[in-house]
Amino acid sequence: MKKLLVTSIIVFLTMTTFAGDGKSFISLRSGVSLPFGNYSKNSLDVGCFTTTGVSFGAEGAWFFWKNLGVGADVNYSLHTVDAIGLATEMVRVDQFLVDMNVRSDPYTMLTTMAGFYYSYNIKQKITIQPKLMAGVIFGKTPFQLFEPTFYLLGPSYFKTTSSRDRSFAIKPGISINYHINNCIALGMHANYTMSNMVFGFYTYDGLENRKRKIRYLDMGLGLIIKL
Repeated sequence: MKKLLVTSIIVFLTMTTFAGDGKSFISLRSGVSLPFGNYSKNSLDVGCFTTTGVSFGAEGAWFFWKNLGVGADVNYSLHTVDAIGLATEMVRVDQFLVDMNVRSDPYTMLTTMAGFYYSYNIKQKITIQPKLMAGVIFGKTPFQLFEPTFYLLGPSYFKTTSSRDRSFAIKPGISINYHINNCIALGMHANYTMSNMVFGFYTYDGLENRKRKIRYLDMGLGLIIKL
């Protein structure tokens, strides 16, 4: 923890030293991550039973012509799993299952993207920056441990190991920035990530590919260093 704090202070001081008063910037951000659609649905066929999680990210943009710029974005999002909802649904669809206890890690999503930014002022110190980005998403499903109670005989437990996939993703987003001075600003952001992923699992019948529509919204605050 001490090393992380010292590193953060050094990074902040370094960025402040090279900061300027232009539209170009680099920023660090964090916030909540809200899953949507099938990704959050409590369905064994198409859903993932995900709930609200957290996100951390960094981005930078260079404005090369008036209000138009290009930039890059890296973001890590973590979504917890509704273990009770998953257990309830499994009991509902299996007539021989009396009860179920589920322990689950979260889903994790890492995106690396590039795209276009646009910036315009609505007041002297307030700027709105919409963006449209595309790139790669790296997804990982959770390790899950199941402890069932069957009406007749059955296993005392079974597990599902993690599966990984990478796919093309699109991320539209927008931020509202308050400029404290010529070097530093604070921003509120909302970024919506969309992708279709395929996770492979080995079952008794062989390899099973499960297609999932990944949709989630990252919202939070960020520190912006203007260049």
